[in-house]
Amino acid sequence: MKKFKTASGEPPVLHRNTANLMQSMLDEVKANITILPELKALIPPLQVGEYEQLKSNILKDGCREPLLIWQTTQGLVDGSADDTPVNVLIDGHNRHEICSSNGVEFKISLREFPTLQAVRDFMIDNQLGRRNLTPEQMSYLRGLKYRNERQTVGRPVAEEGRSGTEKAEKQAAGAPAERTRDKLAKEFNVSPRTILRDRDYSEGLDRLEPSLKEEVLKGTQKLPKEVVREIGKMVSPEARPLSLADVNAIAPVEAAEPTAIPATVSKEVRNLLKKIAQIAKTLDPNATEFVADCDQLIALLKQAKKQVK
Repeated sequence: MKKFKTASGEPPVLHRNTANLMQSMLDEVKANITILPELKALIPPLQVGEYEQLKSNILKDGCREPLLIWQTTQGLVDGSADDTPVNVLIDGHNRHEICSSNGVEFKISLREFPTLQAVRDFMIDNQLGRRNLTPEQMSYLRGLKYRNERQTVGRPVAEEGRSGTEKAEKQAAGAPAERTRDKLAKEFNVSPRTILRDRDYSEGLDRLEPSLKEEVLKGTQKLPKEVVREIGKMVSPEARPLSLADVNAIAPVEAAEPTAIPATVSKEVRNLLKKIAQIAKTLDPNATEFVADCDQLIALLKQAKKQVK
C-alpha cells in the first residue's frame, strides 16, 4: 500500500477510522496542488466554445473525471536535493481551473513517475490519445513526442533528417536501429516526412511568445504551418520569444501561398502547381521516400504541361 505523507513531509498520525484518514490526506493533497507552467503548456488549449461547454457540464453535473496528480518531491521537479513533497497536476488543468473558480468539488487520482521527463512523455501520449485535437495540435504533439524520444536515447534532435548522419542510429551490436521518425510514422499512420515536418512545427511554436503560441493552438490566430516550420529551423532556442510582429517581419503571413499563380491559369493547372510547390518545399534527400517524391513531382509536371497545351 502506498505510504502517504502530509505537505510537511511527516507521516500521518494513525487514526481508527481509515476512511476518514484517507479522505483527510486526499483533502490536503487537493488543497496543495502545484501547477508547473511547462507541463501546463503541453495541454492543447480548448477553443472558447469547448471551454464554455466543459464549464456548463461541470456546473450542471459536477466534475465526474478525477484530476491526475503526480506525488513527488521538489528535487525531482527541479533537480535539486530538496525532498519537500509536492503534488503536481498532470491532467485536468481546465477542470481544476473551473472547479476552483466556482467552488465545485473534484476527485483526484495519484500517480507516480520516476522523472519529470517520464511525466512529459505520459502527458504527450495522453493528449495524443484524445479525439478532439485540431490538425495544428496533433502536429505539435507529434513533433514534441519525436523530440522527446530523440533526446531520451541521447541523439541530437537536429541530427536526423538534416545532417544525413546515421551512425547514431546503430545499436551496440552493429545492427541498424529503427529510426525514430519511421517508428512514429507507423504509430500515427503518416509518412516519416510528416514526422520531420511536425518536429520543425513544434520547434517553431516553442519559439513564439506563450500567449501567441496558445492562440495558434487554440485556432484564434492563424499562422501557416510552413511559416512556423521555417521559424523552427532558423530561430535559435536561446533567442527571445517571438511576437506576432516579429513573425510577420520574418515571414509575412500574406506571402505564405506556395507560389504566385496568375489569375488567368485554369483551376486544374492552378491546383497542380500548388501541389507541386508544396511537395518541392518539403523534399528531404535523406528520407526513404525521396525518390518516390521526385517521381511524383515529375508526373505532376508532365500532367500540368499537358493541361497547358
